[in-house]
Amino acid sequence: MTKQVARDATSPACTLCWLACVTVLLYSAASLVACTATTRTPSDNPRHSALDRAVDRAANDYFRNRCHVGVSIVVIEAGQPHFYDYGSTSRDKAALATPQSIYELASVTKTFTATLAAQALVDGRMSLDGDFRNDLPGDFGNLAWKGQPITLRTLATHYSGMPRDIPDTDALFANKNAPDFIARMVALNRGFGREQFLAALHDTRLRSTPGEKQVYSNAGFLVIGLGLEKVYGKPFDQVLRQYITQPLGMASTGLTLDDGERSRLVNGYDGYDRAAPYHAQNAGAAWGLYASTEDMARYVRWQLDGNDPAVRLSHQVLTGSTDDGEAMAWNLGNDQGQPVISHSGGSFGMSSQVVLYPKQHEGFALLANDACEGTEGALKAIAEAVHQNGSPTKTAVD
Repeated sequence: MTKQVARDATSPACTLCWLACVTVLLYSAASLVACTATTRTPSDNPRHSALDRAVDRAANDYFRNRCHVGVSIVVIEAGQPHFYDYGSTSRDKAALATPQSIYELASVTKTFTATLAAQALVDGRMSLDGDFRNDLPGDFGNLAWKGQPITLRTLATHYSGMPRDIPDTDALFANKNAPDFIARMVALNRGFGREQFLAALHDTRLRSTPGEKQVYSNAGFLVIGLGLEKVYGKPFDQVLRQYITQPLGMASTGLTLDDGERSRLVNGYDGYDRAAPYHAQNAGAAWGLYASTEDMARYVRWQLDGNDPAVRLSHQVLTGSTDDGEAMAWNLGNDQGQPVISHSGGSFGMSSQVVLYPKQHEGFALLANDACEGTEGALKAIAEAVHQNGSPTKTAVD
């Protein structure tokens, strides 16, 4: 294939080639590599601007790993969204995603929960370092260690001493590469909703003194969700709608999907190329949100708004430093002297990444329909590469 033909990955010839490759995947991974070696990954990228070309190079590099299926990317520059879709929404057919396609956000959900908690601080309904047990619906004297109770600061930075999950998943994660890992996780959480979580929370014991040790905890963010429900007097999903999704016009974002939204949900795959289940119970405020790329453009633009008091507060350092620390859920870093704020997510079959460069008014949301080893980091690498090479002031030679 000549270079001129290879440039147009959305041409009928390339689309048919990709469909053939997807079909071959069912029978031979080696044949798929051979088939795709001569063509670009299917995409809606027009490849006109420096930004377009930077995205295209980074995305095609991403697809060198044939475990990846599809990815949707939104770049916000100076408030303007730029949408790019690559690959396919399914391994069974060539079906390019659109900005209206819906993905699981997985643990990027935590940034929504944290921003709501920041709003509760702004509203005077919560305190950062007070006893968070006072914000819970019931008596939870067990959520303390050596006289130190859990606080919003320790919950939002994973220093609370809470277990990773309730019910406990430590034994499962000790062998997370087992072929039946997903099935066992789904079985463990089947029928385990809010009331079951509350009951189990009464029997939970912290594993370290709050503030002493950082251990990632989904359970800790579910506890924040319970606190938000109490202080606002309404279910978590209603608090989410009131302060985030409704004001921002994020009509395709929520903890569950109706039939119309389900039709726009991409197919997710685990690292063994198996289709992932639609809905993981008990994910909630920790990792339960679904959203379209179009909605995530609105969310990223809002997170870049330095004038919003809740957003601004949620980005402030709580532990460590601005160069290497934690805000409310967000990871804080540094790129050539400029701050970087990010958070990733991974579910049974999808991966996500949000990366913010607030000083440059630039942000990224990257959504993928695979849960392969290293996908979250690979998504961040796309954002970093585009940030370095996609500015209109930089040249891009293709």
